[in-house]
Amino acid sequence: MTMRVNKITTYLRPEDAHTIIEFLDQLREMLMQTHGDEITALLQGTSRGASVPPDEWRDDHREIV
Repeated sequence: MTMRVNKITTYLRPEDAHTIIEFLDQLREMLMQTHGDEITALLQGTSRGASVPPDEWRDDHREIV
């Protein structure tokens, strides 16, 4: 298995940072419109001590360090 390393720019011009923040805000809004109820249910289940998410939320992606 090959490990992929993703690099991101750590310094942005203020204009570029603002553009990214606007994009993320729009993405969050679209995701909440589409999946908001499921996300809310997942978070409520997690706060009650459920440690394993439902199967449809699982994937094979690993956290990037």
